[in-house]
Amino acid sequence: MNSSPNEVSRRSFIKTASTIAGASVFNIGSSSQANVPLPIPGSNFKGAIENTAVPRWQDELPSYNHITPLSTGSEPAQYGGVGVGKVFHGVAPEYFDHPAAWDRMPTQFFHMRATAAYSEMLPKSMGLKTPVWAYEGVNAAGAGIRAPQFRFRIGQPALVRFENTLPEELSVHMHGGHWPSHSDGHASFLTLPGEKRDYYYPNVLPLIPGTNEPDISEAPSTLWFHDHAADMTAIHVNRGLASNAKCFDDLELNLIREGILPGIRGVSDTGPAYENPYEMYLVIGDRVFTKEGAIWYDSNNHDGYIGNVEMVNGKAYPRLKVEARKYRFRLLGGSSARHRRYRLSNNASFLRIGNDSVMFPQPQRTQAVLMSPGKRADIIIDFSKYRPGTKIYLENILEQKGGRGPEGKLEDSDGTTVSGTPAFIHQLLMFEVVAANPANPDASITDTTALRPHRKILESEVSARRSFRFERKNGHWAINGGFYEKTLANACPTLGSTEEWTLTNGSGGWWHPIHIHLENHQTVRNLRTGKTPLYHNSFNQDTQMLGPNDSVVIRMRFRTFKGPFVFHCHTNEHEDLEMMFQFDPRAVGSLTPQPVQQFFP
Repeated sequence: MNSSPNEVSRRSFIKTASTIAGASVFNIGSSSQANVPLPIPGSNFKGAIENTAVPRWQDELPSYNHITPLSTGSEPAQYGGVGVGKVFHGVAPEYFDHPAAWDRMPTQFFHMRATAAYSEMLPKSMGLKTPVWAYEGVNAAGAGIRAPQFRFRIGQPALVRFENTLPEELSVHMHGGHWPSHSDGHASFLTLPGEKRDYYYPNVLPLIPGTNEPDISEAPSTLWFHDHAADMTAIHVNRGLASNAKCFDDLELNLIREGILPGIRGVSDTGPAYENPYEMYLVIGDRVFTKEGAIWYDSNNHDGYIGNVEMVNGKAYPRLKVEARKYRFRLLGGSSARHRRYRLSNNASFLRIGNDSVMFPQPQRTQAVLMSPGKRADIIIDFSKYRPGTKIYLENILEQKGGRGPEGKLEDSDGTTVSGTPAFIHQLLMFEVVAANPANPDASITDTTALRPHRKILESEVSARRSFRFERKNGHWAINGGFYEKTLANACPTLGSTEEWTLTNGSGGWWHPIHIHLENHQTVRNLRTGKTPLYHNSFNQDTQMLGPNDSVVIRMRFRTFKGPFVFHCHTNEHEDLEMMFQFDPRAVGSLTPQPVQQFFP
C-alpha cells in the first residue's frame, strides 16, 4: 500500500491482494426476532473479526459536518494567491466561459483534501482504530474537518479546490449532479499525488427543450461524492474515500419553510448551513475487519466486495435518539456490491419521497425500499406514534451471499409490501424515541402532499436509439463485448437531443446497477417482464438496477455540457475490471464510436 503510482500501475495493482489500511420495555423488533449474523462470503481469510463479536447499539450514530465556504464572491486568501485554474490540473473551461445567468448568485469557494487518517469504525468498547483514507473539508484556519458534507444552492456556483495528499492518483465524482466534464470525476481525469484540481460546480439546471426555462423537475437534492480513479475505485472507496452533499432549490426550501418537510423554519431553510436536526444522511456500507481493526480487502476477487460487518455513517451498528415526530432520512447504498431491502423492525409503513437525486411528484407509502450500490432513497419516518423509550430498528431483509447479487429476481424484492416474517433479517441501526421538543412543530407531509413536478420524456422526442449489453468476457466485465478505453467515445449524442437506450444484463444470474453520469434518465419498460416501472422507478434517476436477464428501456436528454462522461456498473469491482463505457455529447452526434473530443488530464 506504500507504492506510488509510478512504481505500480493501477491495472497490476488490482490483480494483487492487499490489506487496507440498555433495552426498553417498548423494544419493537428486538433480538427476540431472527437477526442473522453475516459470514465472510467467498473468502478463505481466517483473520477476520466475526460478525457476532461486534457489539450492537453502543455508540451514537456519527453525523456529517457542513463544509463552510472559505469565501463568497471572491477567491479566498487561503488559496495562497494561486488563482482558480492555476493549479496543476486546472479548472473546467466553463468556469471562465459561461452564460451570464450562471452568475446571478456569487460563487462559493471551498478547499477539500484527501488524506490518511484513523477512524473508530468499530464500537469504542473494542478499543480498535481503523486506518483509512478520508476526505477532509479545510476551514479558514487550515484545519481538516472529517466527514465533510457540502450544502449547495441551485443557482449558486461552487468552486472546490481538491488537494491530493495521498500516494495514488484520485478523481472526485460528485454523483447525481449536472457538471462540466472536467469537474465530473471522470475515471481518467485524475488528480496526481501532491497536486490539486479545481472542481467547478455551476449548480445550474438543464433547460426545458426549446426554451430558456430551467427544468425544475431535474433539481437535485440528495448527492454524494466518492473516488472514481480508473481501476482503483473499489479499493479507494472501501478505504473511506466517500462522503455526501445536499442541494437545495426554491421549491425544496419552501417545503421546509412551510413546515411540510421536516426542519426548523428560519434555520433549516437558510444558507449556507441549512442546519436541520430532523433530517440526516444514512450511509450504509459493509467491511471485513482484521483482528487488529484494519479493513481487509481481497484485490484478487473481482466479483464484488461483500463485508460481514454492517455500518451506518462509518460506525458499526450504532444507535440514534429521535424525537417523537417525523424525520427525513437520505439513505445511500454505500457498499461496493451489497444490495439491501430496508424495512422497520415492526414492519410499519413510511413515506418515500425520492429516488436518487430527485424528489417524487408526491410521496409513496411503503413498507420497504430496495437499493443497490450507488442508489439513494429519501424517506420520511413518523415516530410520533411511539412512546418515549420505544426502540425500533432499521433492518435489511435481503440476503446476499456474494458479489453475484441477491438470489432471485429483482422484482420479487422491489415491491412496497412485506408479508409475514422475512427469512433473513439483519438489524443495522437502532432508533430510540424520546419526547418531542414542543418548540419545533412537526412536519405536515402526508401521502397526498405535492412535492416536485415531473416532466415526462415522450417517445416523440427520441431522435436516436442505442443498445448496451452488460456481460462477462475473458474473466473481465464487458459492455457490448468491449472494455473501457479512455480515448474512445462509445456513444456520441447530439447536444440538445433525446435518446432511448436499451440496457441488457447478459451475464446470467449477476446483478448490475448501471450509473450514467451527467443526466438523469427515465425508465420506460422492462422487456423481460413486459411491465412498466413501479411508481418509485417512474421518475428521474441516475442509477438503473438490472437484475438477472433484465433488459430495460430508458430515455435521456443531453443538455448543457459536452463530454466525455462515463457510464458503468456501480458494483465497483465490475467497473474497475472494465465494465465502463464513455458517452460524449457534442454539437454533431454520431451513431458510431468516435474519438473523444476533449481530455482533461
